[in-house]
Amino acid sequence: MFKEGDLIKAINIEKLPGKSIAPPLELDKEYEIISIVLDKKENQHINVGLESKYAYITSFETGEELPEGDSIHWCHPSRFELIK
Repeated sequence: MFKEGDLIKAINIEKLPGKSIAPPLELDKEYEIISIVLDKKENQHINVGLESKYAYITSFETGEELPEGDSIHWCHPSRFELIK
């Protein structure tokens, strides 16, 4: 599990299965985790400072709307690997 302040690298910038959009990440770019939100099943979603251009962002696992999805483009943790 990731934690706030971790340095991570984007390893997957493609659309996840069943999703119509992907966050505007850059492949192999390093990001620092600003904040983390959990969905109702306690799956992590990560804020790396990407601004949302959408009315909402949903959890990959549960489909529920994530908080502040109109301003934060939450990212699924499978898109990253931990650097430190």
